[in-house]
Amino acid sequence: MPLETEEILQEDNKRREGLTQAEDLALKSAAAYFGDEMVRWLGIHEIVLRAVPTELVELETRHMYEDFLYEMENGVYYHFEFESDSITESDLRRFREYEASTVRIYEAPVVTFVICSSKVKILRDRITDGINTYRVRLIRLKDEDADRVLEQIQKKGVRSLTRDDIIPLLLSPLMGERESRRRGFLKGFAY
Repeated sequence: MPLETEEILQEDNKRREGLTQAEDLALKSAAAYFGDEMVRWLGIHEIVLRAVPTELVELETRHMYEDFLYEMENGVYYHFEFESDSITESDLRRFREYEASTVRIYEAPVVTFVICSSKVKILRDRITDGINTYRVRLIRLKDEDADRVLEQIQKKGVRSLTRDDIIPLLLSPLMGERESRRRGFLKGFAY
């Protein structure tokens, strides 16, 4: 492409961007000044208390540590979190933040699964903020019997264990059991 054509296209693009920004600024100013009237005209019959700043600048560097994330064959990312105590609203907001960042980075849908230990008392799987409801899928291991898993592993013998046998063994500390949790954990990893 000739340099002159490229310069013309760049100028045209700047002009369009400038008009879009001017329109955006005009609408923002009008919304701030006529907030109550605009909200009523839009069919929302609630009273505006005040206009709140919308230029939210938050500069923060932090690591967001998801427990596990898998890309699935169907194009969906499966995000797994382990919880050993009750699931709080704060936990759900954190999971939602992980999910939103993952969607933005990988540009693909994400489903969050929360694997709960037998000690989790409150199983909260959703939170509603405004009109948005965020949900996770709960997997509770309380009904799995760690003692039975350990007995089966013991009967099978260490030399004949498969990769599929290892999974319940690894998850046995999260399961319901008759033995103490610590003893079950140590016994599970002693094999």
